[in-house]
Amino acid sequence: MGIKVILDADVIADFYKDNRTGIFRVTYELFKSLSKRKDVELFYSHFGFLNREKSTDELDAFFKDNRIEIRGVNKRSRRKFLPFRKEKLFKNLYKKIGIFNYKNILVEDHLNTAHIFHSTYYPIDKIVKNFPNLKKVVTVHDLIPILFPEFHFTSDLIRDIINSVGEDGYVICVSENTKKDLLTFAPHINENRVFVSLLAASHENFYVCNDEDKLRNIREKYNLPEKYLLSLATLEPRKNIDHVIRCFVKMITKYEIKDLSLVLVGSKGWDYEKIFDEYENASFLKDKIVITGFVPDEDLASIYSHANSFYYMSFYEGFGLPPLEAMQCGVPTVTSNTSSLPEVVADAGIMIEPTDEERLVEAMWNFYSDENLRREYAEKALNRSKHFSWDKVAEEHSDIYKRIIES
Repeated sequence: MGIKVILDADVIADFYKDNRTGIFRVTYELFKSLSKRKDVELFYSHFGFLNREKSTDELDAFFKDNRIEIRGVNKRSRRKFLPFRKEKLFKNLYKKIGIFNYKNILVEDHLNTAHIFHSTYYPIDKIVKNFPNLKKVVTVHDLIPILFPEFHFTSDLIRDIINSVGEDGYVICVSENTKKDLLTFAPHINENRVFVSLLAASHENFYVCNDEDKLRNIREKYNLPEKYLLSLATLEPRKNIDHVIRCFVKMITKYEIKDLSLVLVGSKGWDYEKIFDEYENASFLKDKIVITGFVPDEDLASIYSHANSFYYMSFYEGFGLPPLEAMQCGVPTVTSNTSSLPEVVADAGIMIEPTDEERLVEAMWNFYSDENLRREYAEKALNRSKHFSWDKVAEEHSDIYKRIIES
């Protein structure tokens, strides 16, 4: 039998029903790809970091529905009896002493015989520290809340994640840039215990979509124009969407373009008002700017595939999945030249300083006006995207687990 690995499934449990964030999607794809490998025997834990009311029975059903073969190392279920659980006074008391509606029963045989415990996001749970046989691994996606507190309201969770590594733990970073940031912030972590495995985009969800019937439905559903530039990101200051809006307005005004729109896909995030201020300032061109709100994964391939070009001018990223998704859909891609984005895009896209209006306007105009250039970068994007896959990520993780055990 192969390496016994316990993956922390709290992210799956917390977000599978509604808010399928980027962290959820990455965690889900890792679970799915690792479960296919013969050299890894996969287990999961659901200790309930956020103490949300989800059971392991619900998780078992989710994994079965998604054809992920995995077993739990604990049973999490609702307490049958908790006196006055609905009373505010008792609620606060229970919370203070650490008693919640759901409790954990450990399957110690699995915990005692496994080799690796890997949290893909949350801090390593204290329960794990009671099992010295387990090598503890945590994925660090980025240190953005610490590096740029003006873009986030709290950095406590990231600090807790890093602190949970301890002196005997290991880290997997999603980019070389994140590894560099981690070792700068936490020099006490041994560099030999920090590994890098770049992420991937789902091939089931992101592909060149030429289905005309689907496109017709998508156009109607989201009120999409015939010809559009595309940007996809949570609407928050770090993503620099207001800059994209300004440059788009400047470009179509300068060149008197009548048949092009800007489509913004994404949910409202923290402090998004600045973006809508920019939108209001462009009132005379509002019919040229379409804000779709959240779009489910199954609709994204069509929206990506029919865009003239894609823009992701984020100030800083731990990895940056949307540019890879766009490239996998064969879309010419323009991004910032900061942080991890060069690791993702390389020379397959146009990379620009995130505040450079002149060059961004120029890139927008060039992709609009030059069909040969557009085709050239569409082909480059597809070729670059072939370097990434979840099978490759799973293979890299398996190799990392072996190296950790051997060390």
